[in-house]
Amino acid sequence: MDQQHHEAFASPIKKQAGKSGIDGNTHRRDRRIEIRVSEVERDRIGECAIAAGYDNLARYLRETALANPITPPSRDDVAWLQAVNRIGNYVAEIAVRLNDGHQPDEEILLVLMQTQEYAEEIWKAVRQGRGTGEA
Repeated sequence: MDQQHHEAFASPIKKQAGKSGIDGNTHRRDRRIEIRVSEVERDRIGECAIAAGYDNLARYLRETALANPITPPSRDDVAWLQAVNRIGNYVAEIAVRLNDGHQPDEEILLVLMQTQEYAEEIWKAVRQGRGTGEA
């Protein structure tokens, strides 16, 4: 009970800066975030931390997460992704029909032409730098 009372009124400011590291943080870090990673992911994160000059994995993860906020995809990016998915669906449909032994007929040729048109539209738009913010 006494410990709960003490924790409830504990100051969010550290009594001595630097107790948890040399990052200059003056607030107590009393919240914990746990995530699960595979051994390979853990090793990769550790390698990235070392390559970036960190010797403390927690500090690397904190600073990386806070310095690099993820922005949601724009409407244009979603539209491009949907267009590329349509192309993939057409190609998959053609592959199924050809694998089933069907000879290319007018319907398959029409789908191929539509797929080519979609691909050309996307290619032109990307070359012009529309939608992705990059060219």
